Amino acid sequence: MCRSIRVGMAKVSAAIVDDEDEILDLIEQILTEEGLKTRRFHRAEEVLEVIDKESFDIIISDLMLPGLTGLELLDALHKRGMGIPFVLITGYASLDTAIEAVNRGAFSYIKKPFNIEEIRFVVSRLRQRQDLLEEIAQLKKQVDQLQARLTKEGGEDFIPSSMPPVMHPLQGNPDLSKAFAAIEYLGKLKTDGLISEKEFGEYKGRILKRIV
Repeated sequence: MCRSIRVGMAKVSAAIVDDEDEILDLIEQILTEEGLKTRRFHRAEEVLEVIDKESFDIIISDLMLPGLTGLELLDALHKRGMGIPFVLITGYASLDTAIEAVNRGAFSYIKKPFNIEEIRFVVSRLRQRQDLLEEIAQLKKQVDQLQARLTKEGGEDFIPSSMPPVMHPLQGNPDLSKAFAAIEYLGKLKTDGLISEKEFGEYKGRILKRIV
């Protein structure tokens, strides 16, 4: 079962993994100031020992660790079906590895030496992701209610059982699951700065008009 960030949480929980206490101190201070609850680890193996019993909304890990590396920790989490947002901290010489980590599903990476604003930017992206997931959950609930009402009023045959596939979020006649996937995709584009908040709202509105 895939586990991802818990939506609607007032207190976000973060795991920080680094073998240097000075780095842990700095990251913990920044995250605490941003309102996050933190837990420190010196080894990736320590995270894996508690991950089934303790939930985290984000994991920030150094690449080079004693024992398992940060990238191996990411892979281990994916093998367990855990979609926890993962941020890799890497030195300049390891930048290619960090980019590879993002391509393999990491939430983001931070290059050493990093500054306070980089950590805060990651937290901001995380909260935007939370808001988007919560919005999608609410949209799903509203559409489920609409679907139930239409079925009740018009019978099961009132709602088409299948619809043509969609190649782009704004083309074709998408079914509900594809509409939600399109909205989530647009949210990622907004988070990455590729589209504006206004464009996100306009595109989302067009998608919703096709299903309501």
